[in-house]
Amino acid sequence: MSKLISSAQSSNQKIFVQFGGQGSPYLKEVSKLYLEEPILKDYFELAFRCLEKQNQTFPKGEFPFEHGHDLKTWIENPEQAPPDEYIMRSSIQAQMIFITQFAYYHLAILKGYSPSLFKENTLGCTGHSQGVIAATLFSLCLEGTDFETGFENYIDFMYFLVYHAQLGFTELKYSNEVMQGNLELGEKNPAPMVAILGYTKNELFERVTQVNSECNFPEKEIIHISLFNAPDSMILSAPPSSLLKFRQKFKQEMDENKKKFLYLRTTSPLHSPILEYTAKNFRNDLEKGKFCFPYTPKDLKFPVYSIFDGKDYRNKNFSSIEFAEFLYAEIVVRPLHWNLALSSLFPNENCHSILDFGPSPISTKLTQLHLSLNQSSIPIYSSAIQKDAKSIYHD
Repeated sequence: MSKLISSAQSSNQKIFVQFGGQGSPYLKEVSKLYLEEPILKDYFELAFRCLEKQNQTFPKGEFPFEHGHDLKTWIENPEQAPPDEYIMRSSIQAQMIFITQFAYYHLAILKGYSPSLFKENTLGCTGHSQGVIAATLFSLCLEGTDFETGFENYIDFMYFLVYHAQLGFTELKYSNEVMQGNLELGEKNPAPMVAILGYTKNELFERVTQVNSECNFPEKEIIHISLFNAPDSMILSAPPSSLLKFRQKFKQEMDENKKKFLYLRTTSPLHSPILEYTAKNFRNDLEKGKFCFPYTPKDLKFPVYSIFDGKDYRNKNFSSIEFAEFLYAEIVVRPLHWNLALSSLFPNENCHSILDFGPSPISTKLTQLHLSLNQSSIPIYSSAIQKDAKSIYHD
């Protein structure tokens, strides 16, 4: 039975659902689901068929999918998996994370939940970064063959999204200057996105503005604050050469005040205007019929809250093409404000609990922080945390 929903119904409340974003080490999680949950056999066969379709659309050997997307082989024969740098490439991990999230969702369906139950008992949903796209598919409440069709359409949508986002930043191997500069500072694995922990929003904005001004970067090299995860936890997006300048400028200050500089496992400067010009190519492919995305905000069965301004997508009067283009901008171009995505919860006496479909507990931890900041006692349960399963499913 649907343990969370049953409990919510008994108290005349509803649940809130969220999905995680990029940077999660998805392969271990999706492998565990595939190998240890045989009831997911049909789901994974669907996912593998969708991936094989993309092997035809984007042949192996061509950037940014040189090693293909053979998730089944990576799981069953780990020694044949491509290098970790490829597995965690933005253009690869996005759709694999999406598949992992819906494996958790489908597991819930098979263990007593149902789309119709979610439709009647979900207060709203959102997702951290790319997770908001999963939230829109979840909000469609599709069943049976309609879900299979919708899932395939969304996988196609994700492929073209990350394809164009990655084409907007093809620098995957960095100059000796960038590599050596990072080594001298004690940093490893430079990337176009970095987490900065310890500064307030205003403090970080002042420092980013200072570096951008002093270095006089060209437009595509400007540093942007791209994700506002928490009051003292934000992410910068820029080419690694620009982020290195920031670290060189403030390393001593950051070290002395125990502030952190942590590169993310990603390969594209998402949530920044650096990639804004790529949106037109994405739209062109959709208009040419290279992939199908027939959904509009009117199809959503309950609120999906924007990660940019916290507004309900259902209030947008978009055509399907406009909606696809809007979602592209949410993930690729616009900054993320996690406090706004969650703002409908503070306060909200109608919320019984929050269910996180992962992957990993990262988004759960971010939400727990905001629950604490707002002195909220709403419990949150992550599908990716084994002990939470006792609260999600009946024994």
